[in-house]
Amino acid sequence: MSVFEMRVLRLWEEVRGLFTHIEERDGQLLATIADIDVALPCYLKDLIEGHVGHKITILRTDSDYRFRCLDEEVKNATRSG
Repeated sequence: MSVFEMRVLRLWEEVRGLFTHIEERDGQLLATIADIDVALPCYLKDLIEGHVGHKITILRTDSDYRFRCLDEEVKNATRSG
């Protein structure tokens, strides 16, 4: 068993930054975002795993987690502007 620190987002807390790592560990999803190890529900894996290397944001709401890829938003804004 390994010992590591991971952050569990509080309600309405957001983490934003460069997404550098993802793995399943001890029944949870561990994502490194802005050099912070964040514990997330495993159901998010399929949604976020293709965005490693991108700047993302994840917000915990009172009912679920919300995900955005900020790199894609900047790219789309540049195309339409």
